[in-house]
Amino acid sequence: MCIDYRKLNQKLVKDKFPLPLIEDVLDTLQEAKVYSTLDLRNGFFHVDVDEDCRKYTSFIVPDGQFEFNKVPFGLSTSPGVFQRYVSSIFRDLTRKGIVISYLDDLVIPAKDEKEGLEKLQIVFEVAKKYGLEIKFKKCQFLKKTIEFLGHVVENGTIKPSTAKTQAVRKFPEPTTIKQVQSFLGLTGYFCKYIKDYSTIAKPLSDLTRKEKSLCFWDSTKSSI
Repeated sequence: MCIDYRKLNQKLVKDKFPLPLIEDVLDTLQEAKVYSTLDLRNGFFHVDVDEDCRKYTSFIVPDGQFEFNKVPFGLSTSPGVFQRYVSSIFRDLTRKGIVISYLDDLVIPAKDEKEGLEKLQIVFEVAKKYGLEIKFKKCQFLKKTIEFLGHVVENGTIKPSTAKTQAVRKFPEPTTIKQVQSFLGLTGYFCKYIKDYSTIAKPLSDLTRKEKSLCFWDSTKSSI
């Protein structure tokens, strides 16, 4: 369930705890040979909402009016609050290179299966201590190749996942400025893999300027 909290979000003081940079996370995986990934079940629901603040999360359904006891989806503060929570739990293990957390995704890099098993045991013990629930159907254990944060990681190499590249290939031809912006946002995810990306994308970027319009579209199709 996701409630429309747009009006509430306008009043919230944003939690500025940063999400890890995807680039940094991927860089730390390049020296490993074996990987395990864990998925935390109902991620945000691991964190309690302060009792005095629960009334602000209230919502109405046919059965009545309710409020969240756990951090819900839809709040602008939820990602930062949850990342802070997970980071605090695994802080020591992250410093030791045992586990890396990105919201509800955990990755455990290792040089071989033996080390991978040892690290998994340590992570499971910490997860049990703090009552973290793991969705085992979405986990990967002791793999030489994994998909993580939209990338495929294998033997020190990183490349975009098939799902991400397919999304670009199947993106419908933009007919509005907003759709051009969405397309650029999607392709920008791969800019580090594309030589001279900014030059290639410039005709499309120019379309997003206020003084431009999609009447220039025919001359920019070749950029796609």
